Amino acid sequence: MDPKKAYTVQEAAATYGVSMDTIRVNIKAGNLVARYPTSRPVIGADELQDWFETLPTEPQ
Repeated sequence: MDPKKAYTVQEAAATYGVSMDTIRVNIKAGNLVARYPTSRPVIGADELQDWFETLPTEPQ
């Protein structure tokens, strides 16, 4: 079975342990690039991993 290639906002939030609002805010801010194969955004798995790697490692 192929690994997941893209995530909905809900799936991305659940996978990375953040709220759906956090994902949406980061899309709007340009920190995450969403694609729109339909009217709902999806985020590539590599894009999510890259975003995750930029998050702070200590509480802010």
